[in-house]
Amino acid sequence: MKPKIIFFFILVFQMVSGQQHTNTDVVAKIKLEKIDGTISLTGTAANTTEVYKSLKYTFTVFRTNAQNNLSKNNQEGRFTLEANETKELSVTSINIEETDKIIVLLLIYEEGTIVGKDRIAFNEEIKKKPEKVEEESSDDGIELKGIVIEETKTKPGRDFYEFFYSSYTLNQINGNKIVGIYETLSFGRTTILQVKVEDNIIHQFIGKPDLEYLEQMSKLAIRKVYKYFKDLKKQKNDIFQY
Repeated sequence: MKPKIIFFFILVFQMVSGQQHTNTDVVAKIKLEKIDGTISLTGTAANTTEVYKSLKYTFTVFRTNAQNNLSKNNQEGRFTLEANETKELSVTSINIEETDKIIVLLLIYEEGTIVGKDRIAFNEEIKKKPEKVEEESSDDGIELKGIVIEETKTKPGRDFYEFFYSSYTLNQINGNKIVGIYETLSFGRTTILQVKVEDNIIHQFIGKPDLEYLEQMSKLAIRKVYKYFKDLKKQKNDIFQY
C-alpha cells in the first residue's frame, strides 16, 4: 500500500474517532414545550457513564429577522453530573415570528472540548441565513459553522472579543470549527488573551486596556484565523485528490 493511502486511512480513522466523543459520555438535549403562545426551551445534560463529571454549558438563541439582522441571547455556566445523572441546565422562552429564523444551540464542554451538543431551528426554510450559524450534514448529524464563543474575565478581554467578532462577521470567514476567545490570569494583574480554533492556539497576547492596541491585535488574529481555515480547506482538498 502506498504511503499516501495509508495516511488517508489514518486521517479518516481519527476523524471518525473524534466524532464518536460527542453525545456519547454526556448527552445534550433541548426539550421544547408550548406555553401560552410562547415556546419554552430547556437545556438538559445526561451523564451516561459511571464517572463523576465537571462540565460547562452554553445555551444560545440566535435570531435573524427579515432585515437579516442577527441578535444573540446567551446563557452559560458550570455544573457537575454524578454517574448516570440527568440535570436541567437552563430555561429560556421565545416568541416565534413567521419572518424570523431562529436557531437554538446547546453545547456542553469538558476541559474545553465539546462533548455534547443539540440544536433546534425554527423557520429554517427562510432563505436568509444568520452570518454566524449554519448547518451542514456530517457523520454525527451536526456540523457547526461560524460560531465564536467568549470566555473573558476583564473589560479589555470583552473589548477584544467585540473587535474580533465584528471583523469575523464582516469578513464572512464562517469557519466550520468553533473559534474561542479565552482569557487567563497571568503575573500580577495582567491577563493572557488567546484565540483558539478547537484546541489549537492561533494567536495569544497580553491584555491591555488600550482600544487601539486591542483593535490591532484583533486584526492580526483575524488574519491568522483566516489563514488557518484556508490551509485546513486546502489540506482537505489535497487529501481527497488521492
